[in-house]
Amino acid sequence: MIKSIKGLHAKLIGNSADTPLQARIFHEVSLIAMIGLPLAVLVNIVIKVPLANIALSAGWMVTAAMYINSRYFGRLQLSFIIFSAGTSLLMAFNYFINSGIHGPTLILYLLSLVFTLSVMPTRQYVFWMLINVGIVGGLLLVEYYNRGFVKVTYAKRSDLFLDTATTYICVVVCMGAVFSYLINSYQREKNNALAASLALKDANDSKTRLLSILSHDLRSPLNSIASFLEMLHEYELSPDERRFLEKNLLNETKNTQVLLHNLLNWTKSQMDGGTSVNMVRLNLFEIVSTCLAVQQAAADIKTVTIGVNIDPSAELTADLDMLKLVIRNLINNAIKFTLPGGNIQIYSSRDSGRVRLHIMDNGVGIPVARQGNLFELNAASTYGTSNEKGVGLGLNLCKEYTEMQKGKISFHSVPGNGTTFTLEFPEANDEGIVGSHTGNYLTTDSSKELASQTPQI
Repeated sequence: MIKSIKGLHAKLIGNSADTPLQARIFHEVSLIAMIGLPLAVLVNIVIKVPLANIALSAGWMVTAAMYINSRYFGRLQLSFIIFSAGTSLLMAFNYFINSGIHGPTLILYLLSLVFTLSVMPTRQYVFWMLINVGIVGGLLLVEYYNRGFVKVTYAKRSDLFLDTATTYICVVVCMGAVFSYLINSYQREKNNALAASLALKDANDSKTRLLSILSHDLRSPLNSIASFLEMLHEYELSPDERRFLEKNLLNETKNTQVLLHNLLNWTKSQMDGGTSVNMVRLNLFEIVSTCLAVQQAAADIKTVTIGVNIDPSAELTADLDMLKLVIRNLINNAIKFTLPGGNIQIYSSRDSGRVRLHIMDNGVGIPVARQGNLFELNAASTYGTSNEKGVGLGLNLCKEYTEMQKGKISFHSVPGNGTTFTLEFPEANDEGIVGSHTGNYLTTDSSKELASQTPQI
C-alpha cells in the first residue's frame, strides 16, 4: 500500500531523473493546495465567510490548470508566472473580504514569497521580493487610510482562531514540503559531488601508480631484448647458443606483448563509459584451444607441461574477445608462477546451469598476505619463477571483464603447493546467438600439435 502511494506520488510530481527540482516543488505545492483548498472552503462555511470561498474556488481552478500545464506540457515558467499573478490578485481580493490585517491573508503572502523564491532563478529574487512586499504594503496602506474598505467578518472570536489555525497549518505543510525538497536535493548533490571527487581521486591515483609501474617494468624487458639482439648481431655464436638466445628473446618479447596488451585493454575499459559486451554462444573447447596456441611457446621454454581435459560439449554465454583475454591471462599467470618442469591442468565442469573452467598449477602459490587484494590494481608487479615481469593489471582485468560478462572468478591457493583459478559462466541454451562448435578432448601432446597449427592472435 505504502509503496503504491509512493509510486503514485512520484508519478504526479515527476521523476527526479527527468523533472527539474523547481518543477517538482511546484507540482508538490500545487497538489497540497488542491487538497487543502477544499478543506479551507469547509472551514469558511463553518465560520460563515462565504465570499472568501469565491477566491478559494478560483484559486483552486488556477492551481489545477497551471499544475497540468507544467506537469504534462512542460511549461513551468509560464505556469508559475500565471499562478503567481493569479493567486496574488485572489489573495488581495481575499484580504478585503476576509478581515484584512485581522485575517490570514498576510500569512498566505509570506507562503507565496517562500514558494516563489524556491522556484524562480536566483537572479529574479529581488524582483519577486519587491513585488510581494509592494503588494502587501499597498494593502496595509489602503486599509490604514480607508478603514471602511475592510470589514471584520468573524461573527465570533473562535472563528478568527479557527481560520488562523487552519491557514497556519496549511502554510507549515507547504513550507515543509518546499524546504524538504531543497534540503534533500542539497544533500543528494553534496553526496554526488563527494562520490565524484573520490572516484576522480581513485582514478588519478590509479593513473599515477600505473605510470610509475610502467616506467619501471617496461625498461627491464626492453633492455633484455636489446641485449639479446646486440649479442646476436655482434658475436659469432654456435647454433645451440643462438637457439638459446632466440628462445629467450622470444620469451621476453611475448611477456612484453602480454604486458602491453593488458595495459591497452585496461585503458580501453576505463574510457568512454567502459567496454561494450557482446554476449554470444561459445564452445569452451575451441576458446581454450585458441588461447593455448598463444601460450604454448612460453610453456615449452620453461618445460612446463599443460594437460587439458575440456568437455567438448560444454557451451557457455560470454563475450568472445573478453573471454579469450581472461583465459590467456590466467594461463599466462599459471606458466609464470610454475617452476621449470612443473605441470598445469586445464579442465572443465558443469553444475546447475553453470559452466566452470579450472586452471590449476603446481607452482609457488600465492602468499596469504596477497590473497585478500589479489584482484586489485597493485602498486608493485610480481616476478615469475623465471623473472617474468608484469604490471599487475592481468588479474584486475580478469575480474572486471568476467563480471561484465555476468560471470564469476575465484581462486584457491596454498603457498608452495600451487593455485587453482576458476571461471564460472551461464551455460548456453537454445537461445544462443552463435552456433555451437564441436571438438575432442585434448591431451598434452594434442594441445601442442594444435598450438603449432593454429595462428597466433
